[in-house]
Amino acid sequence: MTDDSTIVDDAFKQFERDKFSLVAQKYDEAIAAVTSQVNEAILDAVGASGLKLLDIACGTGWLSAAALKREAIVTGLDYAENMVAIARVRCPQASFHNGDAENLPFESGQFEAVVCSLGILHFPNPERAIAESFRVLKPGGRYAFTCWTPPTCNPFMALILGSVQTYGNMNVDLPPGPPLFRFGERGECERVLIAEGFTEVSVTELSIKWTFSTPEDVMAKVVVSTARLGAILAMQTPDQRRNIENAIIDGASKYATYSGVEIPASVMLAVGYKP
Repeated sequence: MTDDSTIVDDAFKQFERDKFSLVAQKYDEAIAAVTSQVNEAILDAVGASGLKLLDIACGTGWLSAAALKREAIVTGLDYAENMVAIARVRCPQASFHNGDAENLPFESGQFEAVVCSLGILHFPNPERAIAESFRVLKPGGRYAFTCWTPPTCNPFMALILGSVQTYGNMNVDLPPGPPLFRFGERGECERVLIAEGFTEVSVTELSIKWTFSTPEDVMAKVVVSTARLGAILAMQTPDQRRNIENAIIDGASKYATYSGVEIPASVMLAVGYKP
């Protein structure tokens, strides 16, 4: 018998799988270019050079490509087929799989390092995904993940979500998903990693900048290159969308520079060691 929580989780996974496959090319052009700013820090954290490394929620392969430059032996996994297809083109030397982070298709103790950049917020059962990462790591291996910090310390998220909360409706018809910012809290990262068996846990906040040509580009790029955020924005009424877009343009204008718009954001980088 299937319980209600499994049905809800499956609906969310299917939504994410379909949506990220749909936006894969736009994601590669917009979001991946932003999130790659912390790739070197992630790889430093696990000592990736020359290691057998698993990149979970690999997306379109930017982190995998950076690991290959360090002569790592790279395997990547993502739930969205079109993301994996782009990753294979970007990194022909790596091995990519379409699969579920909560049920990894790998033998235990197979990898010397496991990384997951901004994937943890997309997993309905993140503890299970972390436990799976622990399982496939060799003793002595390191695991690292990143997650967005909450709007209180993340100006980009404050601008986007604050504009929706003020002028629109966050309660749109989407499958319920995990909290976006659960692992943007240092204590939560530490607690869950330790609970799943990791030791020598450390958590560091890293800065990122979202860059756009003009303030008018911000909402348009977010709508076509993200899953949940884009769907929330797309599902507003015409009046709500107009008001939200005006608020985002106004807010983004405050971050204008001579070369475009640079809106600060940050992620938590959590690292654990498998004894």
